This record gives sequence, structure tokens and C-alpha cells, in this order.
Amino acid sequence: MNKPELIIFDLGRVLVDFDFRLVIKRLKRYTVYSEKDIRRYFLQTPLWGAFERGEVEPKDFFLRMSKELKLKNLTFKDFTPLWNSIFTEKHDTVSILARLRGRYRIALLSNVNILHWEHINETHDFIQWFDHPVASFEVGMRKPDPDIYRTTLHIAGVCPSERQNFRVSSWTTCRCNSRRLMREPI
Repeated sequence: MNKPELIIFDLGRVLVDFDFRLVIKRLKRYTVYSEKDIRRYFLQTPLWGAFERGEVEPKDFFLRMSKELKLKNLTFKDFTPLWNSIFTEKHDTVSILARLRGRYRIALLSNVNILHWEHINETHDFIQWFDHPVASFEVGMRKPDPDIYRTTLHIAGVCPSERQNFRVSSWTTCRCNSRRLMREPI
């Protein structure tokens, strides 16, 4: 078996776990809406995707979300730690990453907003191990858009061959060819 040119990791649920229910519970203290309503809001609002594509600045995201959820007495300064303190490092996969580091070129591809990205960069040293970190808010695209995978390969300097397999996310294989990129389960 040939050595892969690049190994791509995802961040959420692979290297860090997160509990977004904590955000919902914390926001409930500042609104008349129920936790169920807040959860539905985040599942349905286009603001979330725009924030992860970098189309909305953090303070604008906070102001629009505050207006739409009718949040009272919550400042941006107090919102930021409420929003960010949801992550737990997954030591098992971080140890795999540690073993691969230096032996293989590794990339990170993540749907992530700038607030979470900055927080994870400040609190998790393993982020510095990546040769090619790619955050959705920086490239203006989110998975599963095929262009974000192509962009990641381009940033890493990997030319997609006619039939090149590579690993992404939580043990998913992507097959890339010159016309399209598709996700396939292993």
C-alpha cells in the first residue's frame, strides 16, 4: 500500500467533542423562549451557516441572534465564553494524530465559526500540529460542498488524480476524480 499524500481530519466529534446543549441551556436564562425553541432556531436559521462561512462577523452574529431570540441582559463579552465553553478534547484521536504527525502530511478540514476556531486554537495545542488547517469561515464554504474538499487539496498542494482516495471526518472515505468529489462510507 502506498503512503498517502495527505491525511485530512475533521475537528468536531473527531478531535474535540462538543455539547451544544450547553449553549442552549445558557441562552435560556436570557430569553422567554424554551430550550426546544432555541434548538429549533439553531437548526433552522440561515444565520448559522452564514457565520460558519465567514459571511457574518462575530458581533453581527451575536446582535442578529440576540434580536431573533429576544435575548435580554446578555453582552457580547459575556456571550463569548458562554458560546465557546462546550468543547472536550478527544484524547484517543488526538493520540492518533500525535503518532501521525511528522510521519505524514496532515490537514484539518472543519465547519467552524471564527469564535470557536479562536477558542480551540487558544485551548488545544494539537491545532498547531496541522500542516494545512482549513476552517470553513476562512474559505467561505462548508461541508458537504464538494468545493471545500477541492480547496483543501489545493491548499495542501495535492493534485486530485483520476482515482485518489483520502480520509476525512470520522472515518469516511472520499473518492476524488477530475469531475467530482463524492463521499462514501468505508
